[in-house]
Amino acid sequence: MEIAQFEVKLKEVLTNSHLVAVIEPMTLADFKVVKKSREQFDKFNWNQYRQKEVYKLRLKEEDVILGLMCLVDHTDEATDAIEIELLEVSSENIGKGKRLDCIGGCLIAFACRESFKRGHEGCVFLVPKSSLLDHYPAKYGFQYIPVKTDRRPNGFMILFESGARKLIKTYLDAA
Repeated sequence: MEIAQFEVKLKEVLTNSHLVAVIEPMTLADFKVVKKSREQFDKFNWNQYRQKEVYKLRLKEEDVILGLMCLVDHTDEATDAIEIELLEVSSENIGKGKRLDCIGGCLIAFACRESFKRGHEGCVFLVPKSSLLDHYPAKYGFQYIPVKTDRRPNGFMILFESGARKLIKTYLDAA
């Protein structure tokens, strides 16, 4: 499914000002750039996802990739949701010393928007790393479901319609 650029706003931490950014599909050239910038995106091997639905977030006036997200559209009746298979924010924009804020929130809200567009009524889920089990519910309103499987040893986190609408309003409607 082809998606054009989608504008969002990021917050510059030092000045508390907003900068226009875009979320758009990754290109083959982008995957090469990410592979070379292992110090910025070091948590996952993004090249394994070249044939999947991967999006990047960057400032509108710059080509530097600030965040990445891989989506899986589950259309089977048992799942009927968008899965955020991978989500990564550039290392310089994580933690107390980060330069820009709202990167992860904008990407998750974009996944929520896609869920509504594709008929999943805002249902979005992800499989968290155990270190983020508290982060997703506290910051984004995900609910933890402790059902463990081979593919989801830590269970999974899920957002339903009201939580998805709240994230869209917070991160996308302000753009």
